[in-house]
Amino acid sequence: SNLFKAFPREWTLLVVTWLGAICCRRSVERDDLIQKVMAGTLVNLRNTKVLVIDDNPHALEIISQVLVGFGIAGTQRCDSAPSAERYIQSIQYDLIMTDAEMVNEAGLDFTRFIRSRPSAYNFSTPIIVTTGCPTLEKTATARDNGANFVLAKPIVPQTLMDRILWIARHTRPFVASETYAGPDRRFRNVPLPEGLEDRREETRRLIAEPTRAMAQDEIDSLF
Repeated sequence: SNLFKAFPREWTLLVVTWLGAICCRRSVERDDLIQKVMAGTLVNLRNTKVLVIDDNPHALEIISQVLVGFGIAGTQRCDSAPSAERYIQSIQYDLIMTDAEMVNEAGLDFTRFIRSRPSAYNFSTPIIVTTGCPTLEKTATARDNGANFVLAKPIVPQTLMDRILWIARHTRPFVASETYAGPDRRFRNVPLPEGLEDRREETRRLIAEPTRAMAQDEIDSLF
């Protein structure tokens, strides 16, 4: 996969500029990302193919621009799950990002659709579900449908980059059975992405408030 290639040192200054532009309003965020670039912890995303699905044109534009800022040139935008189906049938993507709430077909259903076709191109492609209302029920459904991560909107560039880095650098078995297809959920014993606190116990207590929108660290604890 393109995600596993080492990041060329000659691109360092260019990426620093991109990330600085994206995170100009959050100096701590920007500095942290720049440190990762200079430390050589970023991966080469130049040839990465990403499919982004969102029926909100503003959200679609923002996510696409963030990905461009990461150096990803191969981003395909779709405004609905049905329009994305023709792409996943003929193109192998490195990452799929889909909104959970869409009019024609919810991203949760689209995730299940992808994971239900073992012989298809993108059966095991990493999937990140985005949502503006990350309730416990919605997050658990995304996980059970085979999503790798759920990200709360508005998307924070550093948070997205952390998830991409985690997907690229950690070998997480893909499980395919009669009842579930997706990344191995037993990996919870593996350390969380750098910078994330382990709040699994606290999130388990959220069951008493299933309709409350969760914070990103609470969402992460379910994966």
